Amino acid sequence: MAFAAPAARAADPPWMIAPGVDALLFLGVTLLTLIPWVVSDVLHYPGWYVILGVGVVNGPHLISTWTRVYLVPGERFKRPVRYWLIPGIAMALAIGADAEGGILLRLVRSTIFYWATWHFVAQSWGVLRIYQRKHGAALRPEARLEKALVFLPAFFCALHRLYTGPWMLFGIEVIHGRPPALLVNGLGALIVALAAVYLVVWFRDGKQRAAHEWVRPAYLALNFLGFAMPFLVIRDGDSAFGAAALWHAVQYIAIVWLFNDRRYRGGVDPKARLVSWVSQRGRALAYVGLIALCAAVVYTFAFGISFFVARPFMDIALTFWTGFTLGHYYLDGTIWKSRRYDLRTLTTNAPAPAV
Repeated sequence: MAFAAPAARAADPPWMIAPGVDALLFLGVTLLTLIPWVVSDVLHYPGWYVILGVGVVNGPHLISTWTRVYLVPGERFKRPVRYWLIPGIAMALAIGADAEGGILLRLVRSTIFYWATWHFVAQSWGVLRIYQRKHGAALRPEARLEKALVFLPAFFCALHRLYTGPWMLFGIEVIHGRPPALLVNGLGALIVALAAVYLVVWFRDGKQRAAHEWVRPAYLALNFLGFAMPFLVIRDGDSAFGAAALWHAVQYIAIVWLFNDRRYRGGVDPKARLVSWVSQRGRALAYVGLIALCAAVVYTFAFGISFFVARPFMDIALTFWTGFTLGHYYLDGTIWKSRRYDLRTLTTNAPAPAV
């Protein structure tokens, strides 16, 4: 009896979604930083204008994490310490800092500033790493150069901001030291040298590369723009933070949607009907609608609390945002590194693992 040969698995695509969509959501998204720059530095509107606008995207971006934890019935209580206790402590800390003020509030705002910088660049590296694996470039010599050219320019931009200021975030000066100019300029020179080496390596092997691999150097250049605009160009601290949070949030929503799309590609999961339904291909708007609705509920709750405690809505919303953001930074680092989730679904056409 002859056995049929197994069907060959389709070649892994070099894109996360498609060329045009990738260019929009994962590369060109950093061009969004131009909007806060125009509002703040060109039109000279106060920073809270930018923060209000960014909140429309940043709130759903925080909720997007919930589609991997709290909105999945079989998952939400599996890790009570990581999923509930630590985020709960983060929220309590935010509320306590708001009530106490002083050094505690300054510590919390400073934590947001530095942790956000790491959080943003870690996401950038994650996206680039996916492209490296899709292109079969993860073990090539330029892979380490690409990693350096993701992290070091981001750190340079943050270091430059610490040298020049402003150091204000939501009305509070973050705790900082002023780095020596030699350190800032030396890091800048190192980045230029590494970029030159990278270009030499890239063009040396150019004829052997597939055309789609140009997405990686393009990503590096646009990622630098994403950090340069808020840290080097925009002069208002709130607007600068809003600019960085804006492109990060849009990119993050796209990444989590893609993960859920791949995870539930087999159809609606009876163990997670809502999340799996909105994550089906062709229902991206339903996914965005779900996380936007959840964010609207949180904002409405904050609005009600502001009446109850007789404080401005912006103050209460900022307190809630701080607590959710600190919890998000921790939770996000947990779920993307957890062995429970097989992230190969983002890099290959392999079937999604059973949940």
